[in-house]
Amino acid sequence: MAVTQESSLQIRGRDWFSSLPMGTRSVLVTCCAIHALSALAGYDAFGQVCMAPRWVLYNGQIHRVLTSVLFHGSVIHLGFNMMAFVPMASSLERLLGTVQFTHLILLFTVLAAGYHVAMAWVGTTMLGLGSMHECAIGFSGVIFGLIVVDTHLSAVTHRSIFGFFAVPSQWYPFALALFLQVLMPSVSLLGHLGGLLAGLTYVRGFLNPLLLRPAMTAALESNTLLGPVTRNAAFVYGGTPADAVPGANAGATVLPSWLS
Repeated sequence: MAVTQESSLQIRGRDWFSSLPMGTRSVLVTCCAIHALSALAGYDAFGQVCMAPRWVLYNGQIHRVLTSVLFHGSVIHLGFNMMAFVPMASSLERLLGTVQFTHLILLFTVLAAGYHVAMAWVGTTMLGLGSMHECAIGFSGVIFGLIVVDTHLSAVTHRSIFGFFAVPSQWYPFALALFLQVLMPSVSLLGHLGGLLAGLTYVRGFLNPLLLRPAMTAALESNTLLGPVTRNAAFVYGGTPADAVPGANAGATVLPSWLS
């Protein structure tokens, strides 16, 4: 019985993994692999790879924009982020296609980091806080950007915060960020807010000039150099143009009307 159950779980796990679209799967595998290799090598010098606004702004350590989102502090941190990321990302990638989805994730990564540094600078220079000296890691900034997009596209008018209470959908991303901050004070509030602002920048249409046009998407998909990638069964072709569109209904639009 134990062998049969184990085989069944292995099959279900393999089927679930193979059903993931390529972009989502790549992020999952990359984050898990980096964490596993770091654990095996005993690497915990996160100060070298974290989002440290001071080092980014004054020392030009731009690599932190990318490295900070790929490293996680613990298995729980990694697991929590990936469980939140995979369902939303899979749905969005199937809607937009792998090329546009990957481009959007990269935009969110850069923009969330930019907002993070800007808010840290304001917090330190104008409010006397130590924001410029914080050191944050994890994919949650990008995830919060996706939460804004998911809320924007959803027709649901209320969402639950871990089953404790429900809030109007337009407040959900902010309520979730505040709830997590109260529950886990050590998480980076600026990192989460940077992701929220990146998502809002997208759904309000300000990123539209930076998004891929259909002709460019088609050209990348047909490029012979990308043949091994595009021929993979997990690759999602085409998709809806990524330009921001109105929400599913007025009740689900992110941000109350007086903040729009």
